[in-house]
Amino acid sequence: MGYKTNKYLKVFRLSTDLFQFAFNKDLANYALVVFITACSFTILMSIHLPNINELTSASFGVTEGKPHWLAYQNRLLGPYTILGISRIIGISFQAAWTFFHWLTLQTFSIIFFWILRREGLLLKNALTHLILVLSAFLILQHYWFYPWDSIDLVLFTCFAYGIIKSFSKRFFILIFIIGILNRESALFLPIYLMLDSFNFSKERFSFHLTKPKSLIIGIGILFSGIAYTKIIRHLLFVSKVNGLPDVKNELLGNHINLFWNIKQLFFYNFTNNNFYVSLFIILSFGYFLINLRRMDDRILKLLIMTLFIILNIIIFGLVNETRMHFILLPFFSFLWLCLNQKNFNSKKEY
Repeated sequence: MGYKTNKYLKVFRLSTDLFQFAFNKDLANYALVVFITACSFTILMSIHLPNINELTSASFGVTEGKPHWLAYQNRLLGPYTILGISRIIGISFQAAWTFFHWLTLQTFSIIFFWILRREGLLLKNALTHLILVLSAFLILQHYWFYPWDSIDLVLFTCFAYGIIKSFSKRFFILIFIIGILNRESALFLPIYLMLDSFNFSKERFSFHLTKPKSLIIGIGILFSGIAYTKIIRHLLFVSKVNGLPDVKNELLGNHINLFWNIKQLFFYNFTNNNFYVSLFIILSFGYFLINLRRMDDRILKLLIMTLFIILNIIIFGLVNETRMHFILLPFFSFLWLCLNQKNFNSKKEY
């Protein structure tokens, strides 16, 4: 009885925080966040408007079963949300695409700022950190920009925060259910549940199974997510647009570019304009590895998940297709804050 009471008190406390966020005296600060994000969005659109016909065509192709690549066909949440906005409001798909990205970017900024303020950062520091992350987001823009990229930025911010705060399995399962409709990147969530079933010791470089239920649930969700992705791609897929050629080096519809990416990351990028991509990854990880002994079990798991994400990009993506690095921004941000902000480092479970 005491356990259930304590659990309900934690849920009530989180609900109270969310209520205060919407109606407290700091509402003016969130208006400032909206303004800063609107400025960032203006810059974002100035980057992508010249190519907006191709970008919207790529998103619309998913709703027709004619994506640019088979790997895009299961990424339904964004394109169908845009299609719904278009039909409900009565605007073009292109206008709905623009509004959708404005909405998701604002959602990210508000959630990110709320987390920083909730964790005790001063207003000036929270705003500075938000501006830095939005600046990094703009710097990492690529020719292609998809709705699933925007949604992932929101979901992975919640994901990273959930790891730091040791949220319950239900929190991660909920994000997985939403995320798997958006993109197969949601498979990182069951991987985390499997990782979280172990307790890591830095001193002895050992780990012990402490949550077997989390391990079983993680394995089950992982294979279910892989099966769903495989089935939905081939169930809804009609054909590639514009007669694009088939690619031989694929695994379940995803390209494999491991050796090419290694060359780009450690060699070729230092001879061209993509050097900042390699510096972004190498220097960030170098800093976190130097501070490894300062990390507790939660922070260490956040670092391991960050490594998994980067390995996924190197194996299945293109390391210089910088939009793929968006989801690293909240992970790097929270890792840095945990190592440098005492308030942020306190553990709270929900």
